[in-house]
Amino acid sequence: MSTNTYIGYEFAVAVVDQAVAHTTYDRSELLRAVSALVLWSNANSVAIELEKVFARDNIVAHIEGGLTGFGQGTRTNRRSQLLRVAEALLEPSLAPRALPALAASDPTMPYTEEEQAALLEWARKEKRARRGDDAMVLLALGFGAGLSAQEVMNVRAGDVEVTDGAVMVYVREGRVRVVPVLRRWETALGRRAAALKAEEYLFKPGRDGAGKNLISNFVAKARVDGVHAQTQRMRSTWLVQQMAACTPLPELIDAAGVDSLEALTRYLGFVERKATLDVVAKLRAA
Repeated sequence: MSTNTYIGYEFAVAVVDQAVAHTTYDRSELLRAVSALVLWSNANSVAIELEKVFARDNIVAHIEGGLTGFGQGTRTNRRSQLLRVAEALLEPSLAPRALPALAASDPTMPYTEEEQAALLEWARKEKRARRGDDAMVLLALGFGAGLSAQEVMNVRAGDVEVTDGAVMVYVREGRVRVVPVLRRWETALGRRAAALKAEEYLFKPGRDGAGKNLISNFVAKARVDGVHAQTQRMRSTWLVQQMAACTPLPELIDAAGVDSLEALTRYLGFVERKATLDVVAKLRAA
């Protein structure tokens, strides 16, 4: 590690330690985002000073030029993280102004009913009981709560609350929120949570942490004809199902962990349109 790189990393750690308490993001997420910005700034001859590294134009240039290999969702999240850090640490007069939304990427295709049935059949027919339980938990957190891959890996048994009326999943890192689980997936999550200690991971318990390939390695061994288990498609399916059911938008935005309605409008094309008379009745009754 070069001297400049080491100094840059020390700077990033100091910045994150000051800012983390003023954001909703966890420390590891912020450190990844800030470290990447600092290293990019150093490589592009930007002085490693708070006001210069977190200047609006520098953040924009980093997102546009330094993260070209990342997906739109990751770039949007990184930009939000960096802006929150800037707002937390810079004087109000120096904090970056609001930035326009990044161009939306194409939404992920939701699963069809037939594909969902095939994945459920896979989970039920796994020969090893432990793998079957893990598969069911993966589907329940994806289809039932719309969690991302990282969120699925981070959920612990103590993050699942079973009440008389619902099963709730508490997402405690990143996009912090509480998500009511769809009724058809409540039993699978409640049963697994009850069988584990509160601190154990819900998906693949017994591990020490979560490598980035944990889920992809797990589903690579799945025996499902013509369909592949992907958390992003499960989340898309959950979002479309919620919109089709006319879930109130403010509550859906909160449960989905997104910042605005714009994050949901990309999926409207997948929502089946209702009969004209039903639409008229709803519009009249609003």
